[in-house]
Amino acid sequence: MSVMAIEFDVEKLIGRLDIIEKTQVPFAANQALKRFGYLFKTQLLPNKFNDEFNAPDGYGKPVPRTLNAALYEADGMTLRLSLKSDSGKGVSPAEYLRSALYGGEATDTSIHSAIRNITGMYPVPAYGNLRALGAMTQYGDIRPSYAAKVISGLEGNFVRKQQPGSGERFVAVSGVQGPQPRGFSKGGLGRNGRNAVYRIKGNSISTVFNLFSQRTTLKPVFDYEKFVRKEAEIKLPDLLKSSLARAMASR
Repeated sequence: MSVMAIEFDVEKLIGRLDIIEKTQVPFAANQALKRFGYLFKTQLLPNKFNDEFNAPDGYGKPVPRTLNAALYEADGMTLRLSLKSDSGKGVSPAEYLRSALYGGEATDTSIHSAIRNITGMYPVPAYGNLRALGAMTQYGDIRPSYAAKVISGLEGNFVRKQQPGSGERFVAVSGVQGPQPRGFSKGGLGRNGRNAVYRIKGNSISTVFNLFSQRTTLKPVFDYEKFVRKEAEIKLPDLLKSSLARAMASR
């Protein structure tokens, strides 16, 4: 995900300066950019994420890792804004936020990649069913323990720590193309020719992931760069005036 830089002309933002004030501009501008960067990281972007982001079923909220994703660096009179690219465990914020902020193909999480490797198709969670099964966190994400259980069931890997519960199975139906003959069934699944990952327990069958031949393409949730420019135009003039006044007072 690209780094966004903010540069500006001080006099265009706050008006003409005298000769003495101009000597303080580099320091004051740098301080103002640092203050804006901190405000952007700790308040402006997290608040925007909370307003704009939710789970596809309308529930959930951004996880702390997303809310703390912003980075800033003030170098002279230039401020660089970016998102954390350190993945730690799983996908980095810069990777998983790319499609949300700029659009394009959805970024795979670890469970998406695992299901795609097993089935050869792209999974989309059936959020309503997963929520009913208690598989979702308060943030609208799939619980890691449930994800591991699904993968164990699909792989038939009984060495993994997380296993399907007693009498519980996970089955994938993939590769179904076009209209199917009436009464088409694959072990009682694949009704209506639907590719999916199913949870089976007793007589209960629930879709937990729908499977598609193409990766999901997303539109940007909001115009990120426009948001940054607008907030800079609103906040920087006052921050600059304040920083310049402090610089002049400390001469």
